[in-house]
Amino acid sequence: MKIRTLFLAVTAACTFSHAALAAEKGTIMILVNSLDNPYYASEAKGANLKAQELGYKTSVLSHGEDVKKQSELIDAAIGKKVQGIVLDNADSTASVAAIKKAKDAGIPVVLINREIPVDDVALVQITHNNLQAGSDVANVFVEKMGEKGKYAQLACNLADNNCVTRSKSFEDVLTQYPDMQQVAKQDAKGTLIDGKRIMDSILQAHPDIKGVICGNGPVALGAIAALKAAGRSDVVVVGIDGSNDERDAVKSGTLQATAMLQAQAIAAQGVTDLDNFIQKGQQPAKQRVMFNGILINKDNADKVQDFNFKS
Repeated sequence: MKIRTLFLAVTAACTFSHAALAAEKGTIMILVNSLDNPYYASEAKGANLKAQELGYKTSVLSHGEDVKKQSELIDAAIGKKVQGIVLDNADSTASVAAIKKAKDAGIPVVLINREIPVDDVALVQITHNNLQAGSDVANVFVEKMGEKGKYAQLACNLADNNCVTRSKSFEDVLTQYPDMQQVAKQDAKGTLIDGKRIMDSILQAHPDIKGVICGNGPVALGAIAALKAAGRSDVVVVGIDGSNDERDAVKSGTLQATAMLQAQAIAAQGVTDLDNFIQKGQQPAKQRVMFNGILINKDNADKVQDFNFKS
């Protein structure tokens, strides 16, 4: 009984100590596009776990890619005097003013995933190396296609600079192979529904197509759904993102490869940078940091979980 009483007392003391530390360190706001989307949810998860590990309270919210809502949420964060903000912003250019407003109010902002076109407004901008991820996937695509044949490119969202970079990286690789012919390129807006719809249309126009290279995971999964409905198991499909659904498609063989974006890792790094700045006044060594994508195939797909790679 005495041992149990002591255990309960120690547990209570530790719980109190953690709560007291969180109260002392304050709150970090984590603001992403959508908590219903697996990628953004993984960003929030990575930031939330690291913030709690470091002794902060957290406020996890979504702006729905709405610049006005994002601005209102940042205003609320300023009003509540949060210690810092981890933000995957709603619009690269339109978000600058709100980020600067937070900085001027003494609240550092770390940007993850999507950059803004200016330095010295955010504390640091931590993004994915989309050029490297796209090149790695394109090289697998070339190999699986046997360096020849007709193919289509389904871009993820050409209004997003990340997707533009991926598309450019695909083309930088694929144009080196004269026997590979791109017969269609369309913007699938990053969604599974548009990926399926556009793939259906491409199959009608180009029934002899041999491959499709996709700018993100949902688009690739939509293309796979269209190909399955058409009985076309012979078409090579690759993508970028690395969701659990893509992992499973790689394991089943319907997706030949993807590049996993390290959503949890970039978010956790953002919180670490915030903590170093808040507690020690330590600025990140560089204004812009890129994390490489991790090429996923059948050999390592089992190590993927919620945009985190278990090495």
